Amino acid sequence: MMWIEKLSNENPCPQAWQDKGENGYPRSELGYFRCDYDGYRWWNTVWPINRSLGTPELITEFDSVYDAFLKAFPTREAMRKYCLAHAEPTSEGTEFNAYLTMEHGFYWLRMITRKGDYNLYLHCISKAALAGHEGDQDTERSE
Repeated sequence: MMWIEKLSNENPCPQAWQDKGENGYPRSELGYFRCDYDGYRWWNTVWPINRSLGTPELITEFDSVYDAFLKAFPTREAMRKYCLAHAEPTSEGTEFNAYLTMEHGFYWLRMITRKGDYNLYLHCISKAALAGHEGDQDTERSE
């Protein structure tokens, strides 16, 4: 099965957003990529949320999900076409959601198709942390 075929419109872990730490982010969130497309290529910034959740397996998987996104959506237009046909629309006509379940994490892709904005927020939720198998977690976001 190709990566894009694994995307879903159903949030596999809505409970993650109900258990937030002092930093306002889910306790089970490793971090997120914030990306924009400039007309030529994708640019990203990584925003760590709870660094202690970063097992080598989860970090590798998170990076591979981002790499697969770049291959599936080489341009903002390619992402927009997918969103219009397949992704979960929001109340804003240029914003969409899709979700992905992998071995170590749950991923929320918030895709924004308008020019001049951040176009992707790719959030990574640790399955182990969500299940309560992690120890103490960072409560401060490190930049």
